[in-house]
Amino acid sequence: MRILVTGGIGLIGSACLDLFLKEGHEVISVDNNTRKALFGNDADNKLNSEESNFSKSEHLELIDADIRDQELMSKLVKKSNAIVHLAAQPSHPKSLEIPMEDFQINAFGTLQLLELTRQLNPEIPFAYMSTNKVYGDYPNYFNYKIIGKRYENTAMESFNEELPVDRCGHTPFGVSKLAADVYAQEYAINYGLKTATFRGGCLTGKNSRAVEMHGYLPYIIKCALTKKKYMIYGGGYRVRDQIHSYDVATCMYEFIKNPKPNNVGLYGQPYNLGGERKNSVSIFETIDAIKAKTGKELEYEEAPERESDHIWWISDMSKFKKDYPSWKITKDLDFIFNEIIGYYIKELKLEINLGNKDYFRELAK
Repeated sequence: MRILVTGGIGLIGSACLDLFLKEGHEVISVDNNTRKALFGNDADNKLNSEESNFSKSEHLELIDADIRDQELMSKLVKKSNAIVHLAAQPSHPKSLEIPMEDFQINAFGTLQLLELTRQLNPEIPFAYMSTNKVYGDYPNYFNYKIIGKRYENTAMESFNEELPVDRCGHTPFGVSKLAADVYAQEYAINYGLKTATFRGGCLTGKNSRAVEMHGYLPYIIKCALTKKKYMIYGGGYRVRDQIHSYDVATCMYEFIKNPKPNNVGLYGQPYNLGGERKNSVSIFETIDAIKAKTGKELEYEEAPERESDHIWWISDMSKFKKDYPSWKITKDLDFIFNEIIGYYIKELKLEINLGNKDYFRELAK
């Protein structure tokens, strides 16, 4: 199989490239390193390809280009057997500064790719990386109470795909990703494309190239290790579930190997994608874990919440697991924290020893 991956040198893209090549496929990656242009040198995704095991593979074609290049993308779509569309302007705070560019990349870029697929190669599976920001701030309309060092939702254990996407506030990022999300569904309903949308939450791993506006967990860890003050928006009791880039890549792979329609024969299924309750952690719990694992105290300052930031988000992945029962989360919180901490210790040449490697596992006993 020849797989076209947009955003191929990013966090999820690099994990997909690595996985697909190991599984014996040919891969085409299209990425113009938008993160560096938007967020500076610390966000340079080219380091992911330079540090990878796949960069010299004869079965990989790395293309430095914009996904809005219609002539190029037409040629690539024609010769592909599957598409994993990850390329995006990824930051909802940044979208408030650049709403037009955000829409051009996220909504128009996706629509054009769907249309090219419809015209040139309509039988191939098309996996679209959406976001939980399509739900806007609707998750904040629930009641929460503080238990220990985290908020808990008093009504439910997690959020499924039935959560409304309208009658709530969105950033431009949430709007552009929702437009693309719905387009992917409609191209399945109206034209029969084999699409699926994956509404990701906190996708994480050492290849995040984290900056303040994007890449929460690696960025807070980096701040603690380098003694940089961290800004907590809206309080430290806020909860996110963390899913490792490898588990996201295997999720994409399960779908493109075997795209499944719903019970009335339609593709375009939306799936929530996250680490679920067992991989959920609050900001204050994160700070405690970093201290236990490194001995480093995070210096932080609290500020008012940002627009459409979720108070609490834990993904319900039962829908995807029902459709793909062999898939499972393989990287727990300790693995995720240990990997990111170890990466920064090595990259920044820090004289720090990784402490309690089983911190979360011991808490769960």
